[in-house]
Amino acid sequence: MKVSTAQRPSRRAAGRTFVALVALATVLSGCVSIPDSGAVRSVEDGRPEQASPARFRPAGPVDGATPNDVVNGFLQAMMASPVRYDIARRFLTEGASDDWRPRDSVTVYSQTSVSLPETRTGGESVGVDLVREAVLSDQGRFTVPTSREQHLDLTLVKEEDQWRIADPPQGAMIKQDFFEDYYDSFNSYFFDASGSQLVAEPVHLPDDENLPTYLVSSVLKGPRGAVGGQARSFLPESWVLARQVEIDDAGVAVIRFDGSPAEVPLKDRERLSAQLVWSLRQIPAVTAVEIVVGERAVALPGTPRRQAVDAWTEYDPAADRSTELFAMVDGRLRVVDRTRTSPFGGVWGSDPVESDDFRVSVDRDRIALVTDGRKVVRVSPLTGEPQPVVVRQGSDLLRPSWDAAGRLWTLDRTRRGSTLTVGRPGERARIVGLGPLAGGRVTGFELSPDGARFVATARVAGRDGVYVGAVRYEPESETVVALVDVREIPVPAESGVPISAAWRSSTSLALLARAAQRAPQVTLVAIDSSSAATGAVRVGLLPQDGARQVLAPGLVSAPLYVLDARGMLWTQNNDGRWQQPGSDPVGSAGFAG
Repeated sequence: MKVSTAQRPSRRAAGRTFVALVALATVLSGCVSIPDSGAVRSVEDGRPEQASPARFRPAGPVDGATPNDVVNGFLQAMMASPVRYDIARRFLTEGASDDWRPRDSVTVYSQTSVSLPETRTGGESVGVDLVREAVLSDQGRFTVPTSREQHLDLTLVKEEDQWRIADPPQGAMIKQDFFEDYYDSFNSYFFDASGSQLVAEPVHLPDDENLPTYLVSSVLKGPRGAVGGQARSFLPESWVLARQVEIDDAGVAVIRFDGSPAEVPLKDRERLSAQLVWSLRQIPAVTAVEIVVGERAVALPGTPRRQAVDAWTEYDPAADRSTELFAMVDGRLRVVDRTRTSPFGGVWGSDPVESDDFRVSVDRDRIALVTDGRKVVRVSPLTGEPQPVVVRQGSDLLRPSWDAAGRLWTLDRTRRGSTLTVGRPGERARIVGLGPLAGGRVTGFELSPDGARFVATARVAGRDGVYVGAVRYEPESETVVALVDVREIPVPAESGVPISAAWRSSTSLALLARAAQRAPQVTLVAIDSSSAATGAVRVGLLPQDGARQVLAPGLVSAPLYVLDARGMLWTQNNDGRWQQPGSDPVGSAGFAG
């Protein structure tokens, strides 16, 4: 028996009500209507868990339909669950049906109008005007079109005395509410340039019974410029899926490829397996993955044929990531959890040090102190007596960041803009260009847990925004070369003006923003700009004004914290309500890294 993923709760789609069932009955009777999604409630992680929307099959063309009716029917027929395009093809001429490639891309639109043009040349022509919200690639990658308005002139001709479309646009087109209800966000997993750790690329795929196949197909198409063009895949380009990915009664997802196992060296089979296992582990029904090429399972020494979904943790960039929040209270280092604040062991927890800000290294062996009115960065071991050594100097230094390789990332703000330097303490640091952020004033900078990306809040050209980009490394030496693909993330209007941002996961952010005269609030947004179309998810309701910084280690399992203007920390209890873990104000706070 195959397990249908459509039976699991959807993480993002808003729940449907009885109204949807009425609409579905209308669909089956010949007129498709997709209702607006319900309100989104506040949650801790991701979107509300609701029952998946009902399946439906759109109606095909009817005899005697007008050209407008045929075009409207074609638009509606592309919205089927599970995804299918055979009905939509029935609105096309025989030649157009053969040439149409709906899986090349998906255009998501919020408004449409269909009308006969005032002037016609030749055969019947129907005009379609769309307001495009997004375009999904054949892998499911989300992009915001530079031009939102699109006009199409569709030519209709008669075949067997019925109007049919002769020149459909390539790719499929779906309404925004259908996208929100029937698609979900996932990650396709690849590797960094060195092949040492997994990196995630966000994709949006139909959340139906064929989801395992969609995910594997997305990975199989390769990274295609993912993570600034430096991600790599260990699946051979010559391999193709032999059939749909099936999930058996035990939850084992069986992937069958046409190809040769000999194309993959033994040393690369682990990474190939890790990409597929990590991609499919996002489906709750999957407990293990079996990879078959031709008639043979991919063999790995010491690894069972059925690979558990918790395998390949050695490629997890966040496996050893600390979830401890550190804070400075009267110059003494403290460790914070949801209910209390405790002194850090040793001298750092008892003897005060002067600092404007600080950051503990990823391995928790060193600490970087910002001192002298944010003009100097000093680094000291965290064991034994403090031994601060000056490693950076500047005009107005932000809190630095550490990466897993022990490099210190320091951002300095001057009258002319912002400058980023990267290097290990004791070595000569190199300047790394900030792209469009160089001329602005950066107010926050955080590396992602995998070191593949960064997020920054900055004021550029007189406007506050959130920016993400990829970090490009030299593959052999892993030297930081540049920041690439730097772009502003459109923030949903209801979120307000960005104040601070932190990594919630490798592909999502916790954003602190202020809307109008309201108290700042924390929302979750995606790094691919899709939250502008789907909406941000609010994380509880901060009960007070003055929040100035959101803190997160990049792990969904770890709590979020907010630091307010009075130096008070806030976090959420098990009920999602914000509470203070201690009564003493802190000077500064931050997670390791």
